[in-house]
Amino acid sequence: MNIISKISNHPSFTKGIVFFDQAMVSGSNFLLGVLLVRWIGLDDYGVFALLWMGVLFALGINQAFITKPLLSIAPKMIGANQKDYLKGLHFLQFCVSVLFLFFGLAVFLCSSWMFGEDVMKYLPVLSGIVFLQTMHDYYRKVNIVKNNVQKVLILDILLYGGQTIGMIFLIIANKISLYTSLNVIFLANILSVLGGVFQEEFSIKDFKNILVRHFHFSKWLLGTSILQWLSGNYFIIVGASILGTSAVGAVRMVQNVMGLCHILFLAMESIIPIEAAQKFQAEGENGLINYLTKTTKQLGLGFCLILTLITIFSSSILSIFYGEEAVQFSFIVFAYVLLYALVFLGHPLRFYLRTIEKTSPIFIAYVLGTLFSLSFAHLLMNHFGINGLLLGLILTQLINVLTYYFFSQQSKIILVQKRN
Repeated sequence: MNIISKISNHPSFTKGIVFFDQAMVSGSNFLLGVLLVRWIGLDDYGVFALLWMGVLFALGINQAFITKPLLSIAPKMIGANQKDYLKGLHFLQFCVSVLFLFFGLAVFLCSSWMFGEDVMKYLPVLSGIVFLQTMHDYYRKVNIVKNNVQKVLILDILLYGGQTIGMIFLIIANKISLYTSLNVIFLANILSVLGGVFQEEFSIKDFKNILVRHFHFSKWLLGTSILQWLSGNYFIIVGASILGTSAVGAVRMVQNVMGLCHILFLAMESIIPIEAAQKFQAEGENGLINYLTKTTKQLGLGFCLILTLITIFSSSILSIFYGEEAVQFSFIVFAYVLLYALVFLGHPLRFYLRTIEKTSPIFIAYVLGTLFSLSFAHLLMNHFGINGLLLGLILTQLINVLTYYFFSQQSKIILVQKRN
């Protein structure tokens, strides 16, 4: 048992489980996209992508207010302080998730005249998915903070494994549709949340202090999350109105191919913020910068290899997974390779700003990105069609990266002056 314990607690073993978990999550999401495109068609997949933007919006708000502060605050606590903090935060998470649920149901009551009958039938189950997904995200991050990566893996197997099995069952039973697919996702989320809820304790102790601290930490991140969603998705929304849901489906289909990159991004989000906070606490600014620089170089090599392989074999990948008709969208792959290279570069810069608890530059970056999107989305797509949509996404991400870099340099100067 001692040998097993030593192996399970070894850092390499822990990181290996994290990467395996992210690979499983990304692989499941990739397979879901493939199955939906092949069995419900590009038009309905475009509708699914638009609906799922609502789930991503809620997750973005939840992560900004709950789980991103959690990953930076909890590692700085020890013993009973951390335990009390996590109990109170669990209660806060439940309250926030319930608010999302009620908001979704309120939209459902108004949806018949806002969206029409076709969209109305999806909103109740979508509201339930939002409630469950935000709770699931909390349980994942809490167990990451506790270094209980085996539990994280179990929760994700329940969700994503259950989701995949359910989708395959629908196909075999010839019952697959957009509506039944959403119900399968809902049921899989229930399994996962049941696997986490009984392992964590609730408490209202220090609830007000936790609420205030999280608001102070995330006041810029909350606005950033809204602007991030708007700056990135406004082009998709406008694209749906100008180019149709098939164009949205094609773009999201190619983005699904980039799922390999999400393995790396999710692992970075799960590991680096915690280790960066610990480095900053123990070694100060120099230790933080050295850690982020070293980690970015190491991960960058693997990331470049992934992007290169996707670029070279783009036509074959689309043909194998989506059929010969999908090869016509190979040009979208090249745009997304450039886009994801910029996304990768933005990660360490954001981690630096979040670790020193200077999140206003992230907000400013998305203000600039949103202003660009609102100003040029219609113009670019009216003149260049789907190419304008892709160019807009790339330029928006470039604006973000340049803003992060500028303010991270300014922050370093300020920290040095304070130290001197």
